Amino acid sequence: MSADIVLTNVRSQAQLFDVVASHLEKLHYVTSDYKEALKSREKEFPTGLKIDYRDGSDALYAAIPHTETKYCLKNKVVYVKNESPLVFKHMIDPSEDCLVRHFFFIINSKNDGQTKILSHLISFFIEKGNMEKLDQCGNNPKVIKNYLVKEGVLTND
Repeated sequence: MSADIVLTNVRSQAQLFDVVASHLEKLHYVTSDYKEALKSREKEFPTGLKIDYRDGSDALYAAIPHTETKYCLKNKVVYVKNESPLVFKHMIDPSEDCLVRHFFFIINSKNDGQTKILSHLISFFIEKGNMEKLDQCGNNPKVIKNYLVKEGVLTND
């Protein structure tokens, strides 16, 4: 595991949050209350996204889990790729399931920082081919990080 790229092989959202929260806490990116805040916020405000280009291609999925700023100690995005898709609820229509392998955890300690982060992520998602290229990076953290830095999703710090 690198700091900003986490590869997991878990079977549930709860396991994913446990693994990622533990990793982020060890790095001092988040507080000890982060994991519970993440789980409760996800229940109330789901973060699954369906990326549908409406051109006949298969829909793609991502999720952008995050919490309130008081649980975050840094300002960054941490990318997590799970081996198999996990069910996340769609942020607009929670009755719809999103089968997600690509997670972009927003760690944001500034009240005004989230808009810029979300803007970069949405731009990345809506550019056709970006998610496919991310898949083509395989499971090599260095290749993934270089690609996401180049695309403006991650910073090189």
